[in-house]
Amino acid sequence: MKRTTKIVLTVLLAVASLQVAKAQESGFSIRVMSMNIKECGRYCGYKSAPYAELINQYQPDVVCLQEVDYRTNRNGGRDWLNEVALATGMWPYFSQSMSYQGGGFGTALLCRYPFWGLTKIISNITGAREPRSTAWLYLTLPEGGVVRVATTHLALESGQITIQHLADVNSKMFKEDSTTPTLLIGDFNSQEGSDPYTYAGNRWVDLGKGYGDTYPTSRPDITYANQRLDYVMASPKTGWSVVKYEILDCPDLSDHRFIVADLIYTPNN
Repeated sequence: MKRTTKIVLTVLLAVASLQVAKAQESGFSIRVMSMNIKECGRYCGYKSAPYAELINQYQPDVVCLQEVDYRTNRNGGRDWLNEVALATGMWPYFSQSMSYQGGGFGTALLCRYPFWGLTKIISNITGAREPRSTAWLYLTLPEGGVVRVATTHLALESGQITIQHLADVNSKMFKEDSTTPTLLIGDFNSQEGSDPYTYAGNRWVDLGKGYGDTYPTSRPDITYANQRLDYVMASPKTGWSVVKYEILDCPDLSDHRFIVADLIYTPNN
C-alpha cells in the first residue's frame, strides 16, 4: 500500500509540474493589493469590516498584508484575517512572525482563487529587534497563467540589516524556484534610492516607480516627511507592464497608504 501511494503521489506531482510548465508559457493579468494595516487596525479600533469593505471595492486577485494580529490581547482575541476572508470571499493564509500578546503577529495573504505551494520563512537577522516572516503562494489565474505572490515586511533598524533580510528572502525564494513569474509585495522599510532599494534592483524590477509616496497617510498627527516604503517588485525583470497603479490614502485605517496595481505579464518566448 505504501509503495502504491508513493507511486501515485509521484505521478500526480509530475502531472502538476507539466501543467505549471505549460501555464508558464502563457501570459496573464492580475490585480494585487498591498496593505500595511498598522498593528492590525489600531486606527479603527481593530475592526475588520472597514478593510473588507475596501477590498470588496477594488476586487483584487491577491492581497498582501503586513502587521496582522491573530487572537492577540490588543485586538480582543479576534481572528482578524478570517473575519476579512469571510467578508470578502477570499482564501486566507496567515504567516506568524512571532508570538505576541497571547496570540501571534505577522504577515498574511488573501487570494481570490484556490492556491498551492504555500511557503513561510522566518528571517532572524542579527541586529533586528524581532523575527520577520515572508510568505508566498502559487495560483493559476483564470486565463491560465501561473504566478507566485509573496508578502513581506522587511527589517528597519539600518540599511545594512534591511539588505541582509532581503538577501535571506531572495536566497530562499529563488532556491525554491527561479523560473515562475513572481511578485514580492509589501513594506520594504526603505526609501527609493536607498542602499536596500538599489540592492533589490539586482533581482527585482520596481513596478511602482513614479507613482507616488506611500508613507505617511494624511493623518494630522503624523509629521514625517513623505516617503516611498511600500513596493510591488517583480521577477523576472522583463515581461511586466503596468495597466494601472493606485496609491490609496486611508488615514482612518493605517499610517501607510495602500497600493492597488493592475499588471500584465507577457513571457519572452
